[in-house]
Amino acid sequence: MALVIIGALLIPPALAYVGAISLFVMFLAELGVLFVAAWGIDRHRAVGARDPFLDANRPDTSSSFTNEVPPITTLAVERPEDRPGRLEDR
Repeated sequence: MALVIIGALLIPPALAYVGAISLFVMFLAELGVLFVAAWGIDRHRAVGARDPFLDANRPDTSSSFTNEVPPITTLAVERPEDRPGRLEDR
């Protein structure tokens, strides 16, 4: 399958090289070959199916583009017994 796709991708540049088609038509033909190849690879998947390549190392949460860690509030870190203003002291 990969050799067929590579062969199909080489035909439009060869035709443009000999002057049979223009560069714009070559570009559109390349996009068409890629879209048809992607459709052929993906057409047997069921509607709503999961990603074809499951990765166990994917993050469970999203991260920012700057890779900064957001500040964690003190209430989330301290034990309830160590928080100021315990009910027993009131």
